[in-house]
Amino acid sequence: MNKNLLHRFYTSFPVKIGSGSVVLTFVVLLFLFACKKNKTEEINTYDPNLPVQLNSFMPDSGGVRTKFIIKGSNFGSDKTKVKVYFIDNEKERPATIISLDNETIYCLVPKQAGGNNSVKVVVGTTIGASSKLFLYTVAESVSNIVGVSGVAGSVNGSLGDGRIQRTFGIAALNNDELISFETLSSSVRYISVADNKIATLQTGFDGTQPALNKARNKMYAIGRTVPHKVYAYDKNSLWQPQIIAAQIPGSTGVIFAAALDDTEEWLYFRDKNGVFGRLEIAKPTNVQILNPACGNVGNTDYCYMIYSKIDDCFFFTVQSFNGVYKVSKDGKTVEEYAGFNGLGKQDAPRREASFNSPTGMAVDSEGNLYVLDSNTNLVRKINKSSGYVSTIAGTAGVFGGANGAPMLSSFNYPYSIHLDDSDNIYIGESWGCTIRKLAIE
Repeated sequence: MNKNLLHRFYTSFPVKIGSGSVVLTFVVLLFLFACKKNKTEEINTYDPNLPVQLNSFMPDSGGVRTKFIIKGSNFGSDKTKVKVYFIDNEKERPATIISLDNETIYCLVPKQAGGNNSVKVVVGTTIGASSKLFLYTVAESVSNIVGVSGVAGSVNGSLGDGRIQRTFGIAALNNDELISFETLSSSVRYISVADNKIATLQTGFDGTQPALNKARNKMYAIGRTVPHKVYAYDKNSLWQPQIIAAQIPGSTGVIFAAALDDTEEWLYFRDKNGVFGRLEIAKPTNVQILNPACGNVGNTDYCYMIYSKIDDCFFFTVQSFNGVYKVSKDGKTVEEYAGFNGLGKQDAPRREASFNSPTGMAVDSEGNLYVLDSNTNLVRKINKSSGYVSTIAGTAGVFGGANGAPMLSSFNYPYSIHLDDSDNIYIGESWGCTIRKLAIE
């Protein structure tokens, strides 16, 4: 029994106690309380000398964000020391732990590859695993955000009534908020699914694929044609445009994409003529041409580029060469990364795969690349781990606006693509004049 605790109890008690029996009663109660508390703490404390055991879990199947309960022992009660992982054929994926005690963990199933995946719990340095497997079911769908397939227009209002022009750039701001850059109308539009509206932010600017920062509250776009005006957009200013550069000296070809590297201090570009360079955002007059001949120069305008923080480099498409290039940040190392096998739609390892007029590119949180095949209306994925190119949405050679199951869906010249921080995919069409959402969870 802690003598200091007993002393504090006596000195803080407001009533003078004159009876020895009363004092004894309080001492006994205090002792029992302290013993019970110590016993409870002992029961809920992780013991590194004992194994962490997983006896069972439920349910045995489900999808992303499924509520998941693990029963076992020696988990402790400190969430900061406990990790739950679902292990698929690619990697370990951490679950979100809601609460726990020494024998039960409540968590949410993370997004993962489909199939029978294993589960393990890590407490401190001790690992417990289950021999039972969890069947993860992937939910996939293509849906329409705004526009009617094949119907061009510049109509604001509700998403049902809204009409858009050819979309050459798109930014996913999260929470189903988007900004699109439309050619022909030379306008920039704001789209909100939650508010069921589309509104015009800017006119008179023929922008293409913008560069969005990591916090998704600032964005930069380069004008498609010379002199290549550069605009900044800030969420705190309700995304109203602010010009930061009137021109990009040294670039004479059309530019279809801007990209930020991990420092977010420079805005990178690669024009139709193969000029690869960057503009310093804090000092826009400082434009550096890093490589005047970066990759082959095609006979079509379209060249989309993205930055991958996983690889710390850039990737870009050249439409008429039907391939994807990889280029270092300094522009000195340029390699053919995927495709360059003529026109085609062959799914295969990246150097054996074929593309058909690739345009927009995006990268997800794991470093997987997404490429739009504009002439075959397909969405392709280059797996970061395996390097395999696969088709994940669209019907080859079919032009249309069918939604639903990704492999039964159809597109109409998809040109721009971007992912939100949950890796939902948003696709802007050129002649299709719609913006679509591809969700794979």
